Amino acid sequence: MVPDRTDDANGVIGLSTETAVERILAADATRDCDEVRSVLAHVTTDDRVTREEIDATVSDVSKRIATAETRAELARSAFESARSASAAVGDLDVVADRFDRYETTLDDIETRVPELGAELQHVSNPDDDPDTVYEAVSTLRQIASCADDVQRTADELQFDLEDFEAWLGSHERRRRAFEEDVDVVADALDSARAATEDLDEETWVAASLRIELVPVFVSDFRAELDELRVMAARDDVDDGWDAAFEDRLDELESRAVTVRSTLEKAGDTGWRETHRERIAAFERAVDGIEPPIEWRTVYAELERARALAEPYP
Repeated sequence: MVPDRTDDANGVIGLSTETAVERILAADATRDCDEVRSVLAHVTTDDRVTREEIDATVSDVSKRIATAETRAELARSAFESARSASAAVGDLDVVADRFDRYETTLDDIETRVPELGAELQHVSNPDDDPDTVYEAVSTLRQIASCADDVQRTADELQFDLEDFEAWLGSHERRRRAFEEDVDVVADALDSARAATEDLDEETWVAASLRIELVPVFVSDFRAELDELRVMAARDDVDDGWDAAFEDRLDELESRAVTVRSTLEKAGDTGWRETHRERIAAFERAVDGIEPPIEWRTVYAELERARALAEPYP
């Protein structure tokens, strides 16, 4: 067992947990006692802070970073495989847009892994000083959490890319995926219509705003359907599969008009007066948006419009 330090010692390694907590708090009184104790719990043995436990923590974090790096390499391999599989249709927006998103995510992962390694190197051998030890162990915890996040993101990306490659190679997969996306918008219309029976002001405004997105979705669907036709033709699929989707998209547009009218009638007169310009401004903001749709921007605009405590536009 490592003996307690003498009272005139400046460090915390070898001290009991509570004594180490006291010294770390003495160095910076703004720290939270429970948080300090929780951090030190990661580097204690027999209720004493030890260099061995710090080294073990460093080793554990290093392994997590190595795992994240391996998963990033697997994600890169999946990306290159999918890109190779898309060579014949890489000019289509429905393909190119997805690759842009995948590549952005992959670039972030591949940038973050070496950054974590550099951060680990910086705190891997802290001096025995209350501030330095505490900040180092805190940083080690943060690096471990970030490495786990990077690993999960890389795993999800690899799965998405493998699924995307299968989508590229199967007309039936593409058809089912498209149908599922259309179903989501159809279900949202059903929910909006059902919600007219039990509305408060905020719910009514949110539903009235969301209904303005249906034309944007339909425009995006029509553009995707055109490109799915190109892919189907390259796969020698010509069985009229797309006609039913054209009918469904026409139906969505018609239902959206009906639900919009139902929402208008269901709203309290005061709500309509108060929020008429907000809803009209959002309608103008999304009107005429052409594919490919930048959905992040569209949803950010929706959130601005929904924030009733803030003026809009």
